[in-house]
Amino acid sequence: MHDTEIPPLWLKSAPAATGRAGFALPAVLRLRARRGALAIVLSGEGADAPLPFTFATTTGAGDGETLLPGVPTVALLPAGATRIEVAGAPPGFRLGYYPVHKVALKLHAFANGRFEGLGLPRRWKAAGTAARTLRGALHALVSAAPARRRAEAARYRAFRARFVGDFAELPAPGAAPRLSLLTDGGSASAANLSACAAALAAQTDRTFEWVVALPPDAPTALTQAAAGARIVTAEGGPAQRIAAALNAAEGGLVLFLDAGAQPTRDAVALIRDAFAKHPDCALAYADEERLDDGGAPLHGVYHPAFNRHLLESSGYLRRFAALPRVDALRLGLDPATGPAAVFDLLLRHASALPDARIRHVPRVAVGLKDHPPGFAPEEIEAAAAALARLRGVEVETIGRHLRPLYPTPATAPLVSIVVPTRDRAALLAVALRSLIARTAYRAFEIIIVDNGSVEPATFALFEEIKALWPATVVVRDDGDFNFPRICNLGVDAAQGEMILLLNNDVEVIDAGWLDEMVALAALPGAGIVGAKLLFPDRTIQHAGVIAGLFRYADHWFAHNAADAPGYEDRLRVRQNLSAVTAACLLIRRDVWDTIGPLDAERFAEDCNDIDLCLRARRAGFEVVWTPFATLLHYESASRGKKRSREHRARLKAQRARMEAIWHTSTLVDPHYSPNLDRKSLFAAEAEAPEGPRTPRTGGV
Repeated sequence: MHDTEIPPLWLKSAPAATGRAGFALPAVLRLRARRGALAIVLSGEGADAPLPFTFATTTGAGDGETLLPGVPTVALLPAGATRIEVAGAPPGFRLGYYPVHKVALKLHAFANGRFEGLGLPRRWKAAGTAARTLRGALHALVSAAPARRRAEAARYRAFRARFVGDFAELPAPGAAPRLSLLTDGGSASAANLSACAAALAAQTDRTFEWVVALPPDAPTALTQAAAGARIVTAEGGPAQRIAAALNAAEGGLVLFLDAGAQPTRDAVALIRDAFAKHPDCALAYADEERLDDGGAPLHGVYHPAFNRHLLESSGYLRRFAALPRVDALRLGLDPATGPAAVFDLLLRHASALPDARIRHVPRVAVGLKDHPPGFAPEEIEAAAAALARLRGVEVETIGRHLRPLYPTPATAPLVSIVVPTRDRAALLAVALRSLIARTAYRAFEIIIVDNGSVEPATFALFEEIKALWPATVVVRDDGDFNFPRICNLGVDAAQGEMILLLNNDVEVIDAGWLDEMVALAALPGAGIVGAKLLFPDRTIQHAGVIAGLFRYADHWFAHNAADAPGYEDRLRVRQNLSAVTAACLLIRRDVWDTIGPLDAERFAEDCNDIDLCLRARRAGFEVVWTPFATLLHYESASRGKKRSREHRARLKAQRARMEAIWHTSTLVDPHYSPNLDRKSLFAAEAEAPEGPRTPRTGGV
């Protein structure tokens, strides 16, 4: 990822141990490291083999790391670091780092970048463009590096000391039912059960019982470890044991608790408070933290508000979710589901509920060991079978996740593909030719909305496309550029049951992309479906929009590798989101007619797709993003990235209107978390909560 236009900031030589090359850290990095460990991007020049290095600190040497030749390397700068010592560096070797703050990087690019032959104004513009591109790549590199995880572990420990176990309210005994915590102890270790017992003994809210189910021949050590629990015994496997615990429960609420879980001191209070404050609540769940083998906290696991597609894909809420006991007894635990019995029950329960009756408590309530995202190997096949039975479709397993294979409707709905354009025939040709040649779903028409083209090559291309795909219509619009108006004209001319807004700088690379989007849009409750878009260098351009990021909205995980997992593997699975980009957006015609078209008055260039999606969400329709429809997006290739002063002023005015309508400066996206940084594209943990932590729904 070396950027040929912007070199690193080269570090000055400094004394080092014999056989090592030393490089002094600048004051800005030394001062920043005092606030805690910091991930930085290093780059060397003059070596063709990996070089081991360490940070020298005021207290000695830090951990050893390795500098890779020819590529930037992310390293964790420890507190008190003063210099870097590189072993085996050849003569003439240089070491530098990249500043990642946008102002610092632009100033560095302007002063030291390779922009020969440009006067000062043009050099400043070129430096700004190159710095923006490089900064995105640097942040993506840092987000995916192991060093970032180590830095965030330190940040989480500081966060945890202030904001975990801090819930001071105790629901009155009669405000919410008693909570029964149900645990299958059949395969538990005595140490894990003992740790769980100790965590429950420390609860601030004592309105609960703990029921532990064991096999009849369980060793005495397990019974002794579950101090304070009511023990029940049951023959059979996990489903039979947890069913026995459910049948023995006496509380009005039940929560299925892993034997290795360690609830935080306010876990019971958090769940009972959600039901106390929201009497219509029928399912409540909370956040988690991941523990190391010794039980020490590593980092938070912050869930979205209720997310139906994510539940199907990864069962994300099943580790700490409570529901009324009467509902759990009515649904029952299916012995055939084995280790996925709890997932099966919660899935069936949630599927019958409106979103408004499901509450997420954005606070850490439980610690779990060995709990990566998705399903464990021993439960994934059973989870897939349970999902297949409920949905009536085949279910594919992908790693630790599930993908229900929803079919397109038996009678394929016509999709009207609306493509706004102005000249740039070569660019449009890639979009339209690839659309026709590579798309497996064939029930579509093409609506080209021509916004004032004048070049003969453009009109020749229109005739070529009509010959290739007779179901093509060209709509002429000679007004000034106004993206929503142009798209709305195309929709007015469309005949389809579904509308696909498609940029003229998109290339189809996956034959099944439109089948996937149509199948999802046809599901009950669906409204809008968005695709995964990649830059030409195969890094992520769009994996969904998080409303409220940077006080507006943004594409999270932009510039990450195409196969980047994202936060808790969320880029690997379908999920509900609050918004997706109109560069490739499928919406049912009835939804369009219900919520109204793109807003051409207030959002002529920017914000219009976000506004459309939020209006769909407000009207009760789902917005879904899928990684199984992937296209290339040559972003801004049709209009360019340069912005005049007048253009910037217009964008600023449109974002002010967005703020007035949707309050984006304070909005915490329901599919994000107040415990995640709202100024991070990569879901960094926040230093302090950045929004309300009260029980929330997925509504906008």
